[in-house]
Amino acid sequence: MGVACYAQGSGIGPYEGATIRVDPSGQVFVYVGVTAQGQGHATTLAQIAAETLGAPLDDVVVIAGDGGAHPFGMGTGGSRVAANAGPAVFRTAREVRERAARVAAEALECAPGDVRIEGGRVFVAGVPTRALTLGQVARAAIRSKALRGSGNPGLTSCTYFYPDTVTWAFGTQAAAVEVDLDSCDIRLLAYAVVHDSGRPINPVIVEGQLQGGAVQAIGAGLWEELVYDEQGQLLSGSLMDYGIPRADQLPSVAAFRVAHLDHPSVINELGIKGVGESGAIPGAAAIANAVEDAVADLGVVIQEVPVTPARLFALLKTARRRP
Repeated sequence: MGVACYAQGSGIGPYEGATIRVDPSGQVFVYVGVTAQGQGHATTLAQIAAETLGAPLDDVVVIAGDGGAHPFGMGTGGSRVAANAGPAVFRTAREVRERAARVAAEALECAPGDVRIEGGRVFVAGVPTRALTLGQVARAAIRSKALRGSGNPGLTSCTYFYPDTVTWAFGTQAAAVEVDLDSCDIRLLAYAVVHDSGRPINPVIVEGQLQGGAVQAIGAGLWEELVYDEQGQLLSGSLMDYGIPRADQLPSVAAFRVAHLDHPSVINELGIKGVGESGAIPGAAAIANAVEDAVADLGVVIQEVPVTPARLFALLKTARRRP
């Protein structure tokens, strides 16, 4: 068995922003300057907007990379989007909610502090029958004098979040392997991932990113390698020559466990820490440690990954020659 631990500085700045507009139809449009690479940003950011604003999740539309609607964004990478764009969406949705409360208070003849917004309904606290839809409030906000001191009409706002520093995510991974000393084949029996992502907005997405990253790390520990000849010619430049993990080489779902820790970050209001790249950090070391543990009584020390059968065979051969 092998274990490896890590800490990751995630959520690097300088900033991310969000523009939110509630349409008179009731749809909520969230514009961000950072585009995704499959991380599930649209779901995560929509959840933050819906929860903060009080709108149904199905009514929230996230639009990324439209420079005409939201001109500035620093891009994905460094496990930074949820930790930076998330707080920006939160702050913007909170401002739009405050604007909606002021407009609704005028229409419902109550104080803004008595307005509640839940599930797309805007009503007076304690009197749920006195209600408007969020779309009706957005329509009224176009002409409402309640917003005359805010600088612009309508239920729309834009804010940016500038983190003071990175937020530190951390965790550990463990591998159990079986080594065949005759063929030098290495079989991965079980794998465990423990990660602290602060407050997980969507635990399913967090788990999926951790598993995906861990599989990449397992590949780095057992198969993936750039091989060059003496002239510098790449010899592993295709999938025929470059070893990537296959599904049948990985542990079953029951033997590939993910556990979450939840220590909220103090860098942003949502307590979010990065997760996108975390799963890929320690896995190769965990694999190497596990293989070394399996053959430690033979005097083998693993100092290089991937631990391929050929490399392990050479190490065992050298160890057996020692007096």
